[in-house]
Amino acid sequence: MRRALLLTAVAVAAGCGGSEAPKLTPLQEQGPLGKGAKQVWFYAARGKPRSLVIFLHGYGGPVEETPKNHVAWVKHLAAEGSDVVYPRYEVGVSTNPYSDIDTALASARRRLGNPHVPVVVIGYSRGGRLATDYSAWLAAHGHEPRLALLVYPAVHAPGERLISLRNLDSKLRVAMMVGDQDKDVDGSGARVILARLELADFPASRIKLMVVKSTHTFKATHLSVLGESPGARAEIWKPADKLIDSVR
Repeated sequence: MRRALLLTAVAVAAGCGGSEAPKLTPLQEQGPLGKGAKQVWFYAARGKPRSLVIFLHGYGGPVEETPKNHVAWVKHLAAEGSDVVYPRYEVGVSTNPYSDIDTALASARRRLGNPHVPVVVIGYSRGGRLATDYSAWLAAHGHEPRLALLVYPAVHAPGERLISLRNLDSKLRVAMMVGDQDKDVDGSGARVILARLELADFPASRIKLMVVKSTHTFKATHLSVLGESPGARAEIWKPADKLIDSVR
């Protein structure tokens, strides 16, 4: 009788599924979940995830707020072993997007099975600026990421909330990519972020500045991160892969 009860209890527990996420198709876009600024899209890694990438878009209106402009790179990151989360985090421009990013991230992580893997924050343009502050936001809440990759980071807009970078500690690595033909931000965002990191006494040894160089077939302009040109794959995606691998 006791054995029968035990087997029944085991069967019920197995049938409940607990907090285990439903099986997702690797690389396939999922979402959006949520509404408005709390919307989020996500992609399951091919195979067992080795990292979780939070991808923060740039400023560009309703198209840039969706994965459309970056879907090729996002799927590449998933193919390389990262679960990828793409939060909308704003409708228009938000001056304080951090809690909306948190809400979107939590929704996606649950669906991805809450993987216990290193967290990487990748931001492009406006998202590059936010990636620094969101990393500090996460650190202040006990969840500091391992890497913040800022691709062509922009300068913060007037009125935007800035998070104290003193929340960061030496476990985080910060990498910045600056395009040699980027006439839109022209390295200005990187210079501001470097100054803020210096004021926060962030270790210079944990900062890497990378110049994305143009070739005869590729121009490292501000928009060169969009799409999936061979130049973008070689000059942006490949170095990013190496950085992510280094913190896994």
